[in-house]
Amino acid sequence: MPAQALLKRNPKFTAEQFSDAWLEHARLVVPLFLWCGVEVYVQTHAPLTLANPAQDLNISDYDGAATTHLTPSLLALVTKNEQVGIPGWVRRYYEEVVLVDERRVLVGEAMGHVRMVDEGEGGEVVKGGKRIVVIEKGELAEGFEGGGDVWKRYEREGKGEVEGEKEG
Repeated sequence: MPAQALLKRNPKFTAEQFSDAWLEHARLVVPLFLWCGVEVYVQTHAPLTLANPAQDLNISDYDGAATTHLTPSLLALVTKNEQVGIPGWVRRYYEEVVLVDERRVLVGEAMGHVRMVDEGEGGEVVKGGKRIVVIEKGELAEGFEGGGDVWKRYEREGKGEVEGEKEG
């Protein structure tokens, strides 16, 4: 089932700049999410509103909501769980590409400030001014292009690696 995370933008960005930067960030995240088996990834851009106005949740400090399917592989990456067998090149891509870009786009690493919210109808508690479907049914949504060049380079460099070798 998808979960929804509320995110804060880097204060150096205006709301419009953040929207553009976050969309570019999605292009880096897409190949990783697909590798992890993520079924759904939706970006909800500000202004944010509650799907159920009666819900007691302050969303005024947040600039976006990411709805995604949290697979075991994705959870292992974001929680830095070394016990789950994830190739070293995938971990390096996450740490060297995704997290670096997260720090650029968001107020810090998402896991440092994100607020997970209970699922609402359709898995979304928060709605917004602009909703962008990036991954749907485990595939790239129609009309969205993922930037796989950097991912492919990491994958090529990782070919032949023994599980756990070169991690770190």
